[in-house]
Amino acid sequence: MYPFLILLAGMLVVIGGILFLRLHAFLALLLGAFVVATLTPADALRDFALEKGTSIEEADLLAEQSSGERISKGFGRTTGQVGIVNAMASIIGICLLESGAADRMVRSALRIVGPTRAPLAFTGSGFLLAIPVFFDTVFYLMIPLAKATRLRTGKGYLFYVLAIVAGGTMAHSLVPPTPGPLFVAGEFGVDIGLMILLGLAIGFLAASAGFLYAYWVSKRIELPLRETEESLGELEAIAGKEDAQLPP
Repeated sequence: MYPFLILLAGMLVVIGGILFLRLHAFLALLLGAFVVATLTPADALRDFALEKGTSIEEADLLAEQSSGERISKGFGRTTGQVGIVNAMASIIGICLLESGAADRMVRSALRIVGPTRAPLAFTGSGFLLAIPVFFDTVFYLMIPLAKATRLRTGKGYLFYVLAIVAGGTMAHSLVPPTPGPLFVAGEFGVDIGLMILLGLAIGFLAASAGFLYAYWVSKRIELPLRETEESLGELEAIAGKEDAQLPP
């Protein structure tokens, strides 16, 4: 089977599993990995290993391994490279949230651009926070702040949410030392400094495009503020905190 078709089959399993079967992303990715591993012929594995400079014996051993063995070893290598960084990023995220430091960052950005440009502050804050921290952590970190801002302003909740997504996803995807871009830079031998500079430049343009889309769609769709894990009373407490209660 052609490599492109194998890749397409894996992507369909991942996307279909998340969107239609409502699987957790980890399970969908795992199923996609099994599909790709099962469809990949042994000859392709052998050729790949030989191109990497391994011996014929090692190439034959790789080709004879089961799909589960190859997936578990690949998962272990990736976890060894980014697992500790991921754990540290989660700790940083909790510290930023619990200490009020993230709230302080967003309030400072709001003070610079003004309350009428709150989405711009969310995009910039999301972009900066997503450089050292995984996007999902940034998202869960900033959504309560977006809800609190919605309580203060009374409008624009969808714009706030999409502004966070626009900034956070672009930095998470493009700018080291976020673990994903850092891993890609290492695999392809790209200079880290160069990737940071280009990631910042491309990420700024991409986040700007996302911001414009968020503005456009928020004029057409209204997203209500709903009760979730944080009650509206807790959000009002976040919104009502004095600056003196937050870290400098």
